Parts: sequence; structure tokens; C-alpha cells
Amino acid sequence: MSHCRFAGFVLLLLSPLGLAQIQNESTPSEPLNAAPTNQPALEATSRPAPTENAISPATEAMADTGLDSNAHKLPSVRELLERMSQRQKNLNYQGTFTYQNNTGTESFQLQHWVEGDTENQRLYYLNGPEREAIMRHTTQCQTLAEQLIAGKLDGLADNFTSLDRLYSFSVRGLERVAGRMATVLQVIPRDSFRFGYFFSVDRETGLLLKTLLVDDNQRVVEQFQFVELQTDLAPSDFVAERDATITHRVDADKLSGCNKPLAVAPSQWQLNWLPAGFAFSGQRIVQTDTQMLMYTDGLSTFSIFLDPVEGQLVIEGRAQRGATNFYMQGLTRAGQTYQVTVVGEIPLAVAEKMAQFISRVDATSEQPRG
Repeated sequence: MSHCRFAGFVLLLLSPLGLAQIQNESTPSEPLNAAPTNQPALEATSRPAPTENAISPATEAMADTGLDSNAHKLPSVRELLERMSQRQKNLNYQGTFTYQNNTGTESFQLQHWVEGDTENQRLYYLNGPEREAIMRHTTQCQTLAEQLIAGKLDGLADNFTSLDRLYSFSVRGLERVAGRMATVLQVIPRDSFRFGYFFSVDRETGLLLKTLLVDDNQRVVEQFQFVELQTDLAPSDFVAERDATITHRVDADKLSGCNKPLAVAPSQWQLNWLPAGFAFSGQRIVQTDTQMLMYTDGLSTFSIFLDPVEGQLVIEGRAQRGATNFYMQGLTRAGQTYQVTVVGEIPLAVAEKMAQFISRVDATSEQPRG
């Protein structure tokens, strides 16, 4: 499994912890004013493309590597994207990494190996209660979640032309991560609807060794980084399982189907306002009757959950876990109340605005964009 898909797997495990931060707001901040669909209240703020000499706090941190980039041939942006897009499903590796956000730092051990036609992944928590998560599926299978997560990095090279309208890409130089040489790719959004990234890509394997996700002030809000990594291992190196106190085993093939095609349009609910560049990418039913809508611009993603509630108070609040923002509010349609939750790697103001423009598919066919 490539690191982009793995990172998504990690965040799926971690994100529920962020819900504990949601606080009901006795005095909520003033929401974005609802606007007619042809005049969205939240306007895009364009950003000039960065100059080569522009230094931000995040750029300065990444640039302080002590390495002479002139002594090493740096790839072009497209070459690096193609390198990142090469699938790493047959690569066996293990390592230790840290995941850091506004709530603190957590450490994990990761093992990934392929045996026959089965891809295996084991994630072991190094902090807190002893836990591990094990996921297995056939190498030919790609679950719904993986189709979305894989597109985040695996499709960068193919989608570079369209993404270049939304982000500015530049190769910043070299750095050492986990004792390995890595090429640093900086990705800066051209508007205020999405976040920016730094990707440190292993020069030997193309694996993602480090990711910084930065806000519109170039402050790091989330960081993933390997501190130790071994590659070129044999499947026999992974046979021993830990005797963890809590073990979660996931058969990904059975969990959400294998290579299940994504819907081309929402069937029941839709957004009547979308930030420029984002498009509907799939839907599913979770927990029996909760509708889940998924959207992406090819790099950033967000989801909207609509959960029908009966005789219960809806939660209105907001929370943040690293770069993932949560916005929750109630919605009543045709006498039915729904708990609406917007979750994704988008600014909170964008999530709040979109929650105001949810409607039934048969209510309107128009989708204004920012």
C-alpha cells in the first residue's frame, strides 16, 4: 500500500478521537451569512504565486537541512509527481513514525508486506494503551476509501494540469528524513479554500517520508514523519504478531467491497455551493441510515454526513484535529431533522459555509461555485 493510502488509513483511525474536542457553543460565533446561490457569501481570496526567495516559517523550517541541493540533481515537479504516483503495493517495509497536530504527538510502528496476492499492514501504537490495527486485502482489490485516498497522491502526475490551476508546485531542495535522502515538494494553494503542503519524498523508493500541512499563514497544523524506515525486507520478516492488549483486524475486501465503482452524482443530497475546483467523488450509507457524501479537488478532500435524528437535540459546534476541521449543525427538511457534520482538510469557514447550502437533489439542480 502506498504511503498516501496508508496515511488515510491512519487518519481514519485517529479522526474519531477528534470528535471528543467538540464543545457545544452556548454563545456560538457569528456564522457566515447565507447568500443567494448566485452570490456566495464566502469569496475566494486569490494568492500570488510565491517567488523563489519568499520565505515563510514552514519553508524556513524545511529549508534548514544543511544539504547542498546543487550537489544533487533535483527532479522537475512533473518527474517528482510521477515518482510519487508509482504504486508501492509490492514494496515490503517497516518503520517508526510520528503524527503531530494541535492535540499533541503520537508514535506508531508500521509494517507493510505482500505475501502471495495478499497485502498486509500492521499499525502498532507506541503511546497510551497497547493497541494494534491489522488490515489485509488482496492486491487486486481497491476499497472505496482507498479509491479516494489513492487519488490524493497517486493521481498527482495525471491531474497536474488541472491541479496547477488550484495550487502552485515547486521543488524546494533536499533534506534527510529517517536517515534517508528526500526531495522536498512545496504545494501552495492559489486561493483561501484549501490548505498547503510540504511533501518529502524518498529519492530511492518514492515513498512519502514526511508531510507538513500548513494553513493560510504558513503555520504547520499537522505533521507526519518517519523517524526510522527499513525497506527490501522479505515476507518472512513479518510473521511474528505482537501480543497486544487490544487488536483490531480489518478484512478490507469484505468491509466495503472490492473495486466498487463510485457514483457519478449524489442520489439524495447535494451541495448548492462548492469551492472552485472541488467535485463530487462518491457516496455511501454508513451505520444503517447515515448518508455520506465525498468531495475532492484532486488533493484536498472533505466529507458530509447527514444522520436522521428522532427526539434528540442536534449538536452545534466545531472542532479541529490538526488539519481536519469538524463543523456540526442541525438541518430540518420535510419535518425530518438531520445531524449535519462536515469533516475535511479545509478551512473551518469553508466547512461552515457549505453546511448552509445542503439540499435535496430534487430541490434544485444548480450548483454555484466559488
